[in-house]
This record gives sequence, C-alpha cells and structure tokens, in this order.
Amino acid sequence: MISLIIDGRKVSVRKLSTVLDAARKLDIKIPTLCHHPALSPYGGCRLCLVEIKGSPKP
Repeated sequence: MISLIIDGRKVSVRKLSTVLDAARKLDIKIPTLCHHPALSPYGGCRLCLVEIKGSPKP
C-alpha cells in the first residue's frame, strides 16, 4: 500500500494504483474519457490533467 494526500485528505491505495484510482476512493470526481466504459482509451485529450506537487509540469 502507498499513502498520498489529495486536496488535504490522506488516502491509501495499492501499489501501482493511479491517481485517478486514489481520487475515486475519496469520491473526488476527475473528468476522464479514457476510463469511460463506452470509449476506447486514447490518452491524448488531457481532460483528466491534475497537478502533482514536486512533479515537473508537462
């Protein structure tokens, strides 16, 4: 398990989980198309872009 803080709230998730998985566990809604059940993953629209402190900006 790993722990992280999203919007001041601590959450623990399994190793290899995504930030989206962690946010969903906290019931935080992040808009996304790649994980929509009716669409194929694309990964280029940047709809789900989030800021991660200490990480370089894209």
